[in-house]
Amino acid sequence: MMKASKAVLAMLKAYNVTDVFGLPGETTLSLYEAWEDYPEIKYHLTRDERNSVFMADAYAKATGRVGVCEGPSVGATHMVPGVVEAFQSCVPLIVMTTDIDLKTGPKNMLTGFDQSALFKSIAKDSLTVTDASEIPHLFRRAFRTATTGRPGPVHIRIPMDTLEGEVADGDIYAQSRYAAFPGCRNSAAAADIMEAAKVLAAARRPVMICGHGVVHSSAWEEAAQLSKMQDMPVGSTINAKGCLNDWEPLSMGVIGARGGREWNNKMIKEADVVLFAATSTDSANTDGWNIPSPASGQKFIQIDISERELGNNYDALPLFGDVRETLAALAAALEGMPRPDRSAWAARCAEEKAAHEKRLEDVMARYGDELHPLSLVRTIERLTPDTAFFAVDPGSSAIYSSCFLRIGRAGRRAAYNFSMGALGYAIPAAMGARCGTAAEAPVIGLIGDGSFGFCGAELETAARLGLKIVYVLFNNGAFGWIRGTQRVHSKAEITENFRRFTDFAKVDYVKFAESMGLKGYRVGGMKEFEEVFKQCLASDGPSLIDVPLPPEDRQLPPVPGWAAAKIAKDEDMTY
Repeated sequence: MMKASKAVLAMLKAYNVTDVFGLPGETTLSLYEAWEDYPEIKYHLTRDERNSVFMADAYAKATGRVGVCEGPSVGATHMVPGVVEAFQSCVPLIVMTTDIDLKTGPKNMLTGFDQSALFKSIAKDSLTVTDASEIPHLFRRAFRTATTGRPGPVHIRIPMDTLEGEVADGDIYAQSRYAAFPGCRNSAAAADIMEAAKVLAAARRPVMICGHGVVHSSAWEEAAQLSKMQDMPVGSTINAKGCLNDWEPLSMGVIGARGGREWNNKMIKEADVVLFAATSTDSANTDGWNIPSPASGQKFIQIDISERELGNNYDALPLFGDVRETLAALAAALEGMPRPDRSAWAARCAEEKAAHEKRLEDVMARYGDELHPLSLVRTIERLTPDTAFFAVDPGSSAIYSSCFLRIGRAGRRAAYNFSMGALGYAIPAAMGARCGTAAEAPVIGLIGDGSFGFCGAELETAARLGLKIVYVLFNNGAFGWIRGTQRVHSKAEITENFRRFTDFAKVDYVKFAESMGLKGYRVGGMKEFEEVFKQCLASDGPSLIDVPLPPEDRQLPPVPGWAAAKIAKDEDMTY
C-alpha cells in the first residue's frame, strides 16, 4: 500500500510529468512532504496562483504535453483567469487544488467553499476525491479527458484528509498516450472528405484559415503540404501564429481583427472557398464575423474536433475530426483531381506581401532611430534564431508582433492569450515556456506596462529559478488600449479628465526589475535597443528592457476597425 499523497505524485510521474507550477498552502502540506521522494518532478514555486496556471498553459503550448499546476483551497479562486483562458483556447491542463476536510464545510471551516461548482463552469470537468483509493482512477480520467476530443483543463479537488489515506500499489499506472495531446486521433468520414475535396478542387480562389487547433494537433506540415498542393494561400488566427513558416510565399500571416492587415483580410473576402482548419471562428479572428461574412455567398468547409464549433458561425460543410488526420485525408482525396489554374491567385499573395513589405521598410526608414513598435519587433526577429519562443501580452505587443514578427520555422513558437485577452499573461507564460523549451532556444516575453501591474512580483520567480528570459516592456504609461479605443470612439484627442481612467504614475521599471534580481535596462533609441537586446540574449538569467513608447491613441496600431475610423488622415498605421 502507498500513502495517498505519494500516490498523487506517483501518478504524475507515471504520466511523465516533470514540471509542476504552484503555490503552497496549509491544505497541501502532506503532498509537499511526499514530494521529497520525487525529485524528478520539479516544483516551481510561484507568487500567485493565477500565474501558476498561466505558466502551465504556456508550458503545454511550448511542449505539446499536459501542463500541471496546483494550489491550496484558499487560492483556488485566484486560479480562475488562467483556467478560463485555457478552457477557451483548448489547452489541456491538470489543475489540482487541495481542500479542507469536506465534512467540516457546513461548520464554516476557514477557506472552505464549493470548488466544484466554480470549476465545473470553466473546465472540461471537475473531479473530487472522496476516498484515497479513487486517486489513480480520477487522475487517469483527468488526463484522458484533458487530451481527448476538444482539449482543455480538468480540475481535480483533493480534500486534505484524503491525502492521509492509502492506495493499492497495483492501481498506480498510466494510460501513457494521454500524457501528450491529442491523446487520440480520428479523421472525418470518408464521404465528407470526398465532398469537401470536390468543393475545394472546383475552387478558383481558395484560402485556408488555421486556428490554434492546428498547433495543438501538430498539423503544421499537413497544412503546408495542402497549401502548396492546391496553390492555396493560408492565414492564421493570432493564437495559431507559428503554424506556418511566415516566409513561405503562400503564407498570409495572421488575419482578422487582431494581427490582420488590409491586404490579407481582403484576400479572405475575395476567396470563393474558405477552409476553416480548427478555428473557433470567434469575433477577434473574423473581425466581428465580417472577414469573411457568413452572408457573402462564399463556400465554407470547416474541420474541427469539437461538435459545438462545426457550423457554429458559418454554414460550413463539416469535417468532424482531428485536424492533422483530416488535412492528410483531404490531401489524399485531392490527389489527381483536376482543378482550375490558380497560379495568378497564388502569385497575388506573394505580390501583395512584397508590396506591403516595401511599405513597412519605408515606415521604418522614416522613423530611423526613433523607438517604434514595428522597428522593435523586426529587430527582435532579426536577432533571434528560428527556434525562439515568444510569450506575448495583449495590447500593442500582441498587435505588432502578430502582424510583423515573422516566424521562420513552423511549429510551437508563440503563446498569445487571445481567447480571453486578460492582462498579466506574458510574464508568467514566458516562465512556463522556458521550463518546457530547449536551453539553447531563446524565450522572449513581449509585455505591456498595464499587464506588468498584474504580475510584476512574479519576476522574483524568474530570478530565483534562474530562468533565461528576455522581457521587452512596451511602456506607454497607461492602459493604452483603452485610450486608443476612446480616441476612435470619440473621434477626438484624449482629454486630461479622461486620463484619470487610464494613466499611471511614473514607475522606474528598471529599478523594480533589479530589485527582483533581474538585469534591467532602459533604452532611448533603436540602436541602443539592438545592443542591449544582444546583451540580454547572451545573459545567463532573466533581464528586462524598458522601451518608452506613445500610448495607442497617439500611435494607433494596425487594427481594422481603428484603421477605418482613424482621425489623422496622414497617419500611417501600417495596416
